[in-house]
Amino acid sequence: MKTVSSPSRPSPGLAPIHLTELTAGVEARLHAVQLGDEDFALLEALGMTRSCRFRVCKAGDPWIVQVRETRIGLADSVARRLLVVPQA
Repeated sequence: MKTVSSPSRPSPGLAPIHLTELTAGVEARLHAVQLGDEDFALLEALGMTRSCRFRVCKAGDPWIVQVRETRIGLADSVARRLLVVPQA
């Protein structure tokens, strides 16, 4: 397993949560992943890089997130291994 920590600390009251706890329309920042190196490399290739900001377009399996101008589909088994910090 690989854990990727964000270079910045979350704001008070905004502790990291699993992506699966978010609802559609919420923006968040990737904080850490609980995936193997190969799986994380694939996410990075799709644009989901360290500390990237994204928006949840669809909650539930498959999860659809928008990173910059790209939408990415994530299986529930992957989404629940991503720790994120909701953005105000």
